[in-house]
Amino acid sequence: MAGDGRRWKLLDLLQEASGFLDSRGLDGARLEAELLLAAALGVRRLDLYLQFDRILAAAEVEAFRGFVRQRLAGRPSQYITGEAGFRLLDLHVDDSVLVPRPETELLVEEALTFLADAPPGPVLDLGCGSGAIAIAIAREHEGVRVVASDLSHAALVLARRNARRHGLEDRIRFVCGDLCAPLGARRYRAVLCNPPYIATADLETLEPEVRDHEPRLALDGGPDGLDLIRRVAGTILPHLEPGGRLFLEIGARQAEEASRLVRDAGFGEPEMRPDVAGLPRLIIAAAPS
Repeated sequence: MAGDGRRWKLLDLLQEASGFLDSRGLDGARLEAELLLAAALGVRRLDLYLQFDRILAAAEVEAFRGFVRQRLAGRPSQYITGEAGFRLLDLHVDDSVLVPRPETELLVEEALTFLADAPPGPVLDLGCGSGAIAIAIAREHEGVRVVASDLSHAALVLARRNARRHGLEDRIRFVCGDLCAPLGARRYRAVLCNPPYIATADLETLEPEVRDHEPRLALDGGPDGLDLIRRVAGTILPHLEPGGRLFLEIGARQAEEASRLVRDAGFGEPEMRPDVAGLPRLIIAAAPS
């Protein structure tokens, strides 16, 4: 995609970029090209389809090509565009937080099912990152109050921005600190947590766009991947209301050991939920009534 001084129609540039990305082995090349071009032009992706004959300014073409070069260098498209989707949400993201994953939507779905039939009570998003979980719960369960915590100040700045974007800043309180340290004595009807759960030695085996660009703090789960799961299981029970629930995302090979950790911490026998690939992904544990 060398600069050649030609006048580009939007559709022609999009097709050239799609073919270029595809030739470099990038999955979903057309979608990636559309997302990057929409961001470069400051429009919605769907708006591209109404502007196929638009002649682009040289600065617009160069901005788009800069995005394509970043993508080919391995930078996730969500960090390039500053946008990521999660359930019904469009969220601001940057490299201070993980890109929200489809697997984590299962955690939100199961928590919403529980909260629909449970007595009202506050909800905690432990390690909130971009705020995806907290904001999804607040948006989809009218009236619920959420506390969102994170160790990273930069992540909390972004999460607050996302809460404002969706008009939910009055229903989500953000606190900074290490796991339960900033929580005080308050108890919660539900605690949701997507902790780091990649074993340190396995980090180098991750896809380069994850390994080289996403925050290590949000990925590294220690030598066995269970450090944070162990700490959450061992400290969260005093912060749950009687009969409350812990919703804990885990790695695909951690179900047996994570379940043992939860049982040993005083919870009942946990339930397990698989992700769309059929792999164990979510533990649901009830606090004693």
